Amino acid sequence: MLSSKGFVHGGNIYEISRQFAIREEDIVDFSANINPLGISALAKANIVEGLSSFSVKYPDPDYLELKRAISGYLNVPSDDIIVGNGATELIYLFFRSLKPSSVLIPIPTFSEYERAAKLAGCKTRYFLLKERDDFRLSSNKLIRNLEGVEAVVLCNPNNPTGNLLPKHIVKEIACFCRDRNILMLIDETFIEFVDDVSSAMAIDILDEFKNIIVVRAFTKFFGMPGMRLGYGITKSVKIKEAIRSFKEPWSVNGLAAAAGAAALKDEEYIKKSKSMISIERKYLLEELSKFSWLKPFSTCANFILVKILDKEISSSALRQKLIPFGVLIRDASNFLGLNNSFFRVAVRDREDNDKLILALKKCRGA
Repeated sequence: MLSSKGFVHGGNIYEISRQFAIREEDIVDFSANINPLGISALAKANIVEGLSSFSVKYPDPDYLELKRAISGYLNVPSDDIIVGNGATELIYLFFRSLKPSSVLIPIPTFSEYERAAKLAGCKTRYFLLKERDDFRLSSNKLIRNLEGVEAVVLCNPNNPTGNLLPKHIVKEIACFCRDRNILMLIDETFIEFVDDVSSAMAIDILDEFKNIIVVRAFTKFFGMPGMRLGYGITKSVKIKEAIRSFKEPWSVNGLAAAAGAAALKDEEYIKKSKSMISIERKYLLEELSKFSWLKPFSTCANFILVKILDKEISSSALRQKLIPFGVLIRDASNFLGLNNSFFRVAVRDREDNDKLILALKKCRGA
């Protein structure tokens, strides 16, 4: 029986700075999968512009401006959009409000699905993605394991493996679930990093399936982790009413809403981000593949899962060895389905990626 190894995430440079007496600005954080370009100029300008007005009035409780921006960005009706304090809030609300008795979660994946389900009293079952299959999900095998559950979670592309389910596979699973009244939560937090987004995004099939909610965030692609902004899209009246009935008012602050609305309209930033990540992902995969003691897995996202082939080195030990070089990686051993041979690195810009490669070379002798 698989059990949780804890809910530790990447991105805690503050603790590393304190422990190792390294300035935060001297740490290159490969543990957090954030767009290295940071927040867009338009979003930043909207934050500054809104500082005076948002300090003296409540946010619009319906977030109409933000919803209109999302609607235009994805060509979906505003009424199908639920805004949240990050995608994480919507994941927790999904389980709290709809109360499925059981859920199937393919692992390894983002740990908050499991935690949200357990806190809502939902029984969790796991579907193990095998290393021998490069952690790719077989729809036929997954479907055979769906009998008897009331919900399933799909992370697409999946964190930490980077694997992408094409739209026809998602649709195949959705058909099975619809016919058996199984709810689907599809997390597309990293979908904007995919080269061919249209080949995978589930938003295009929502008209056919009233059992699905798709969640996205501004955290990763739009470089806004501290703003805490996400949204869900569903055609299901049941799902919308349930989540809205549990959702607290004003859970998104006005500055975050204004920044998000502007970011979606920054076409130059979006184009530049996609191009840079595509180029640097290929570069980093090629460079990591040159190490005889490492095996990077192919990815469609802005991060790479890597296996350490040298049995004398654990992921936690490697993480510790890299810190004095100002490089922080994500020890992936606490992901269910992985062990201490795995770590994850974000795709950053060329200068940072070269710093990682150089640090990996040096730490072998360190």
